[in-house]
Order: sequence, then structure tokens, then C-alpha cells
Amino acid sequence: MHDLKYFYQYVHEYQTAIEYLSMYLCLSLMQKSEIHRYAMRLAFHGAPFSGWQIQTRQITVQGELTNALRSLIKEDLNIIGAGRTDTGVHGKNYVAHFDVLNEFDCQEVSFKLNRFLPERISVYEIKKVGIDFHARFGALSRSYSYTLREKKHAFGNDLVCNYTRELDFEVLKSCSELVKNGKNFSAFEKKGSDNTNSICEIYHSLWIRKDDSIIFQIRANRFLRNMVRSIVGTMIETANGKRDFNDWQSLLKGGERSDSGNSAPAHGLVFMGVNYSKSPFDGRETAKY
Repeated sequence: MHDLKYFYQYVHEYQTAIEYLSMYLCLSLMQKSEIHRYAMRLAFHGAPFSGWQIQTRQITVQGELTNALRSLIKEDLNIIGAGRTDTGVHGKNYVAHFDVLNEFDCQEVSFKLNRFLPERISVYEIKKVGIDFHARFGALSRSYSYTLREKKHAFGNDLVCNYTRELDFEVLKSCSELVKNGKNFSAFEKKGSDNTNSICEIYHSLWIRKDDSIIFQIRANRFLRNMVRSIVGTMIETANGKRDFNDWQSLLKGGERSDSGNSAPAHGLVFMGVNYSKSPFDGRETAKY
């Protein structure tokens, strides 16, 4: 069975009892009856949510989606997302999947689901997929962007980080080149994380200018908790002269979180997309870098 392959290959990466239980229930269900798997592509404004993953007594994106779908479909389903996001982080092209016993009309459920959901979560589309599709473990890479705006504006401040002090853009670009060649990102992982593997493969790392903003783009096979925000924060400290550029050589060989800089604010970070070997949405879920 395809999900057994995912289970045995990645069981060490599961971090919570909820994820263990979700996979166990899914496998048990598959053994007893035919199930149908659906993928959804969605967006969310992260401001009111304590990240993606369900947490006790917290409002999360996964929690809101789960409650809405259960009410609409009348099944005790569980949703698996492409990856976790921190509190306040946004998602532009996020992918999740869930299993149900009864088939349904994707267009109808998508329309009704958006009426159930809070206004800061929007489901673009739902598609039936093969049982071998997995939103998280089938992902080849994920993409994020972080936007710094160099001039003060009255609008749009909830999606960008205003930073009006002088930054050396060439230094930022040089830092991003080093990140692309980095492997061990333990110095950029949230302190106290129980993760035992800090190795990440970076496929794209680049700063670009767009109007009065500068944007950091990054794509990798996986990300550690708080990794992108701590990388951006450390880059800012380097580009404004508070940190020596040569620090990056040691930071990217591993280290403690205290060795790197402060995390950039969450509201400037956006989950831009995810890549799969076989796209469930004809590439619409993929960031163009």
C-alpha cells in the first residue's frame, strides 16, 4: 500500500501524537474499505492564526479547515498539509489532502467550504487525486518569500515588513549566495526544537528588487522551524553593518541558534508554493522560482 511506504519511510519525522494517530487511522481505514483522496489548493492570511498545525486552545489554519470540512461533508476526516508555518506567516499557494469514504462534487464542496471558512482562508480548488499522492511527504520542494519595504506606506503593511533604514543590497545578495551553498542550518532553527536532522538542500536563494521593496526568495527540499525568518534577520544584521559577513562561513557549518541573528517579523513571510513530481493542479501550486 502506498501510504505504508510513506509511513515506514518517514515515521521518524512525525513530531506529534496527533500525526501518529492520523496516519494510523488512515491506514486502518484503507484496510477496511475503499477511500477517496482529495487535494486542495488554498491561501491564508496568517495574522489571526497560530500557524498551520492544530494546537490545543489555539486558532490554526488546519483546525479551521478541519472543522469546516467535517461540518460540510459529515465525516471524521483529518487534513495533512504540505508543511508547517509559524504563527502569523501567510500562505499563497498551500496544498493539503484528506481522505473520505464518500465521493463528492469538488466544485460544489469548494464553493460551500469558502462560505464556512473565516474570511482569511480561501480555498481555490479541490481535486480528486490518487491514493499515492501525499501533500507533505510527496513534496519535492517548498518555496517562501520574505518582503522588506524600503519606504513607509499607509497600506499593505500586514504583508510586508517595513524597513526604512539603510541596507547594503549587494551584501544581501552575497549572503543569499552563501545560503544556497549551505547544508547544515542548525544555527537558524528555533531554540528547543526536537528535530535531529538540520541538513537542508537549498535549490534557490536570491534577493530581488521590485518597486520600492526588496524580496528574498528561497526554495528547498525542507525547512526547519523558524529557519527562513532567522536567515532573513541575520542577513539584515549583516547588511546594516551590525554583523561581520565572515560570520556566515561558520553559521552555515552548524551551530547554536544563539550564534545567528534575531528573527525577522512573521508578517513579511509568505509560503509561496510547493513542487511535486506529478502536479495535482497543473502547476498552479508551484512558485515560479
